[in-house]
Amino acid sequence: MIWLGWRQQRTEALIALAIVAALAALLIPTGISMSSAVHHESASAFAARFSSLGNLIAWLTLIPGLIGVLLAAPFVLALEHGTYRLDWTQSVPRRRWVATKLGLSAASAIVAAGVLLLLLTWWREPFVELQGRVAPAVYDSEGTVVFAYTLVALALATAIGAVWRRAVPALAVGLVLYVGARVFVDTWLRERLVAADTAVWSVNHKAPNLDKTWILEQFPADGHGAHIPNYSCQVGAGGACALPTLHHGFIHAVYQPASHFWSLQLTETAIFGAIAAALLCFAGWWTRNRVA
Repeated sequence: MIWLGWRQQRTEALIALAIVAALAALLIPTGISMSSAVHHESASAFAARFSSLGNLIAWLTLIPGLIGVLLAAPFVLALEHGTYRLDWTQSVPRRRWVATKLGLSAASAIVAAGVLLLLLTWWREPFVELQGRVAPAVYDSEGTVVFAYTLVALALATAIGAVWRRAVPALAVGLVLYVGARVFVDTWLRERLVAADTAVWSVNHKAPNLDKTWILEQFPADGHGAHIPNYSCQVGAGGACALPTLHHGFIHAVYQPASHFWSLQLTETAIFGAIAAALLCFAGWWTRNRVA
């Protein structure tokens, strides 16, 4: 059954491998160039040379979702085309069929995510040296969240496909929901997963070093913490707010320090992982009990 399941999924697995290979062909030459430049150029020169490339590559964080949805296709296609009936009449119990199909999909997703993670972690290392790992531009391609992103995309498409039994619409809706979930987490939820740190300093004193942190908010304030109107922060040394024209008052900063990286990663991974597990269990239950 495992060998049969692999044969039914190998086309999608090879497409996922081709996506990763194409990405490697793009990233390896630029990664070698950046690795050399980061040790021979100033931080400002490196940023001027490669910042646009880094912003462009940030869109590649959607690839885990694309791979996850792609690997859900064999399961949904079997339901759409009715080929599962032949398997179930060949002495293959429903529970075994469902467990094998979903297990192979999840295993393939984890392997693909692992290869993608290694590639992106290596490529982004120069940016990590300059920006740290907790900044949004780097965070999504580091740590354990890449596995969770891939699995939740797989689970969304699989659960929708189990109910709908139409591969193309189910995969499309699964991808859209995945992107929506990522936008919600990236723009609102993540900064609230772990309590942020706060720094307050006088404009007449040296600012703390906020380099390699994820600054959520900075603003000039009076002694009571109220915003001072008509002034906006200008990023100074170490990422802290600098206001050379303001001679009295304080600066308030709310930020996630570099030390919170793994707390954020593990919390976010647990959330996406739990959602993925619940959706896969639902897909398995629905297929066993509701599909004739």
